[in-house]
Amino acid sequence: MSHIPDLRNRLESRELFEPLFNDFIKRSINEQRKEEHDPGNPYNFSSFYESFIENYARVNTDIVFEYCESPIERIFINSLTLLFLKNRNTELQITPPLENVEDAISNFRINHLDILRVIERYKKGTGDNDLIDFEQFIQGKIDSGRYKEGDYEIFEYHRLVVDNFIWNSYHLSLQAGFPDYKVDGKSIRADILIWCPGNDKIKLIVECDGYQYHSSKESFERDRKRDRLLKSKGYDVVRFSGSEIYRDPVKVSDDLYDLIENLYNPVNN
Repeated sequence: MSHIPDLRNRLESRELFEPLFNDFIKRSINEQRKEEHDPGNPYNFSSFYESFIENYARVNTDIVFEYCESPIERIFINSLTLLFLKNRNTELQITPPLENVEDAISNFRINHLDILRVIERYKKGTGDNDLIDFEQFIQGKIDSGRYKEGDYEIFEYHRLVVDNFIWNSYHLSLQAGFPDYKVDGKSIRADILIWCPGNDKIKLIVECDGYQYHSSKESFERDRKRDRLLKSKGYDVVRFSGSEIYRDPVKVSDDLYDLIENLYNPVNN
């Protein structure tokens, strides 16, 4: 366990995390290339995987260091990010804090499905299944005032990126707010909410319990009230102590990864 203190430092500090993160990206890409039958083919999966990982994994990391104030949470989530890279799993999207996470999730789902319906109606009405003239169609709607400037890019983002790579991914929202759920008169804010746009059964709250804020009898009782309320609303709740995260971040991230897969992956059930 002598390597653990050094690993904790590298997971917590952005400056120290960067080379570790880059090494995981490189190893992940190299492992993917080894599995390709034709690594020189510019249209194979490894070519996509390389650009996808370079982009989205870095965005995830940027969000963690910008919004995660707790060192324990940074250590935990960065360790989980590295585990997704190690497993070459692209299904992780980290979001900034959401003041009303249920409204945000609902709006995301509604907007995406509405956009797909517009696209399908266009295809059916015009026969343009390859969307050759779709940009011109949207521009006409913009000119008429029905859509706003930039809406075509939003349509394309949902059609190409959200539908293929984000809709069925795990979303990890930091400091998720539930303003309508109150315990002792105070609204609930969860450390982490894991959800999936395309699967409303995935509702996992993860709490990282630092001893300083969860050691008293009052905080213990309040935590149990929170858990009961959230479970009554359909959420799974799991708690990790700050000490176990600090002691072995690899183990707890591995435990969470397995928990997600076992709870929500139908292949494993």
